Amino acid sequence: MTTRIYAAIFGLFLLLAIGWVAYWHYVAGQAEGRLRAWAAAQNAEGARVSIGRIVRHGFPVLMRLEIQDIEYAASRGGWRATTERADLHVQMVNPQHVILQAEAPIAVSRADGAVTNVSADALIASLRTSGGRLAVAGVEANNLSLDDPAQPGALTLRSVVVNVRPDARAAGEYQMAIETNGLTLPRPVRSFEVFGLDVQTLRAAIVVTHGAELMETAPGDPLGPWREAGGQLRFEALELGWGPLETTATGEGGLDEQRRIEGRLVLPVERPAPVLTAIANGPNVDDDARRALGLLSAGYLVTGDDITLDAVAADGILRLEGLPVRPLAPVY
Repeated sequence: MTTRIYAAIFGLFLLLAIGWVAYWHYVAGQAEGRLRAWAAAQNAEGARVSIGRIVRHGFPVLMRLEIQDIEYAASRGGWRATTERADLHVQMVNPQHVILQAEAPIAVSRADGAVTNVSADALIASLRTSGGRLAVAGVEANNLSLDDPAQPGALTLRSVVVNVRPDARAAGEYQMAIETNGLTLPRPVRSFEVFGLDVQTLRAAIVVTHGAELMETAPGDPLGPWREAGGQLRFEALELGWGPLETTATGEGGLDEQRRIEGRLVLPVERPAPVLTAIANGPNVDDDARRALGLLSAGYLVTGDDITLDAVAADGILRLEGLPVRPLAPVY
């Protein structure tokens, strides 16, 4: 009797082991098939996707696909990304949850010949779908660097986390949360030079309207369909600590017909005098704006009052409290 029990247990274990092996390879095949199908669909739509070898790792518990020699050239927008390797991690109990980890620097080339090299100690993107629709997506990185060899300086971040999920409050809208630590700008921002390069705090809660149209593009106008549909970024909270400025702003923004930023931010500031003085001392502020900002600063320095600043981007000009601060060039 005991021998039969042991034999039955062994037989059951053997069946489970064989079933798991088959399931592991089935999941790997499905993941590879979806990856190849996505590349074929992109190529059919005019993009150029090239993938080298795919090597399976992680058996029997984990699933990791090592993807070698990746190239993606967008069908519109004139940019191309290449990297030697990225690893795709597939959750065995939920294959709809995948994690893509960059294992080599990424070179992003643009139509004008400019190149940005993206590198990080860890750069991970995750995607979880439900019923073929986005449930949640995210990107996180440690010691991230964006370097354009033709330009001085590099944008660096000690850490950054970005999460996107559908907004349950409105169909077609998406919630985006951004948090950074240790952000250093590559070079001074025009008209805000005296704010410095180090951004102490940057956190944002943003609602993206007409999110589906972001997946559509037009020749030479990648954000055109989104703009034409009325796409906006709604800043429900933008916490910013940069030089003398500390605020949690709200507002909204989009693109005008010439693809320049347009919109409005409302910035409550407890100590406005140093902020106004810093802007007034910028080398690219005209004399009239400099004098007006100086008078405003002196008044708040005497009273000690706080202020709610209006920053408005319209007609290609950024204005602070109605005073022109800098012109705005098209985003692309």
